[in-house]
Amino acid sequence: MKNLALTFFFTAGVGLRDWADTGSLERELELYRRLARKLKRINLVTYGGKADRLLAEKVPELNLLTTRWYPRQELTTLYLSLRYCPQILGSDILKTNQIRGSQVAVWIKKFYRKKLIVRCGYLHSLITRKRTDDEKRILEAVTLERTAFLAADVGIVSTAWQRDMVVEDYGLDPDKIRVVPNYVMTEVFKPQEGASKKYDLIFIGRAEKEKNLDGLLKALHSLKTDGKEVSLLLVGSCCDNAEIKQMIKEMRLNVSLKGNLPNFDLPKVLNQAKIFILPSHFEHHPKVLLEAMSCGLPCIGTKVTGIKEDIEHRQNGLLCETDPRSIAEAIDTLLAEGALRETLGVNARKYVRKKYDIERILEMELEIIQELGEG
Repeated sequence: MKNLALTFFFTAGVGLRDWADTGSLERELELYRRLARKLKRINLVTYGGKADRLLAEKVPELNLLTTRWYPRQELTTLYLSLRYCPQILGSDILKTNQIRGSQVAVWIKKFYRKKLIVRCGYLHSLITRKRTDDEKRILEAVTLERTAFLAADVGIVSTAWQRDMVVEDYGLDPDKIRVVPNYVMTEVFKPQEGASKKYDLIFIGRAEKEKNLDGLLKALHSLKTDGKEVSLLLVGSCCDNAEIKQMIKEMRLNVSLKGNLPNFDLPKVLNQAKIFILPSHFEHHPKVLLEAMSCGLPCIGTKVTGIKEDIEHRQNGLLCETDPRSIAEAIDTLLAEGALRETLGVNARKYVRKKYDIERILEMELEIIQELGEG
């Protein structure tokens, strides 16, 4: 393994600065820091240009290949090939972060005849279908995804249902697509004894329609109408959404906003809440849910794909439907039953430590790298 070099391609247009601005830099890079101790070298292809080079000191163990994302991806590929030819030639394996941007890695694989791992945490085709009816955009997403998986020596998805979907949709060899889940640093995301519970609920994330934040706020308004005021802490880019802010104001809800926080600051705020809630209409493999479970929080999630696979109702969490009434009932139930909250929190942490601890995921990644390196 010490003789193998890996080049990792960021998502299209994304750089280290983007990860730093959203607070996810440390979380996203931790796996590659640990891989770097096992391999000869890891190169990171990032698209933040000069801004990324200024962050190089944050990742001394990783070799940055920084560029910008050109409107024509052929130019991105050409620039990388010319400027970083020795580093790419010296790589044994290429790996993508997501489907978006994978075309650059596919072209470089073909030109340099390298092994390629196409990894995606979410299915680009599926999320595009969920967010738009534009047939052109959907076709572009499907074509990009199909091309990437067909070109890959190994494809990585984060859940078994994603694996089944791409195998069927693109006629792939089932042995070629592996399930490597998202990881949690359980030594960081853990219960904090004696933490003061300042909030009844906490939600962390974006404000896209699929997150169903309006359903959550309507549920809180319903509870308030019944004389049960529930406090909620919102963390992340959802705090910048004008519609969400307006709903909070009009309904006079007890909601606090914190905005984006560094990932390693999240355990502290998670431990300040009694319950974590994820009321989404759909998910893929939500890291924030796993991190909340790892902190020993009792979690409420909707009974949808991407959540129901990890929450077993009344065993390690609580499931509800996506409508405000069902969400309100789940909140009311869990706030009223302290013993149930305690049981669900303990079981949630045990579950995540067993399935998603970063050291387990590291071993899965290393197995695939070793397999390709020896092939």
